[in-house]
Amino acid sequence: MKYYKLENQVYAFEADGSQDDYIKPEMVLMTSKEVDKHIHPEKYLTKEQKYNIYLNSLKPLTRRQFKLVLLEDNLLDELELAINSIEDKITKTRIHIEYTESTSFKRDSESTLFMCQLLNLSEEQINELWEKALAL
Repeated sequence: MKYYKLENQVYAFEADGSQDDYIKPEMVLMTSKEVDKHIHPEKYLTKEQKYNIYLNSLKPLTRRQFKLVLLEDNLLDELELAINSIEDKITKTRIHIEYTESTSFKRDSESTLFMCQLLNLSEEQINELWEKALAL
């Protein structure tokens, strides 16, 4: 195939020349690197982009999954104590409501991240916890 671009659009034509009549003069022949990037964009993602895709792939946990994984990792009581130890009354109440009333927990939600911070969990530990919980 021969790949051309025009105004951020990519066009592919047969390499044998049978479709050359469709190639407009304003179309630009793509380099082999541009073609590879177009066909295999995942190879060119930054570490941050790959991580964001990974985070978006983590489904929300049910309340049951969230609490069971905390229990299995001996973090359930620790989290509940940490929530009760929050000094700011509004923050404490908000996190308590989030913890006790949520039916699901999103990996990247502000309240979930706050609870994980209370447990001093690293990003890697949160991800491991999440993957484990998804299997419950």
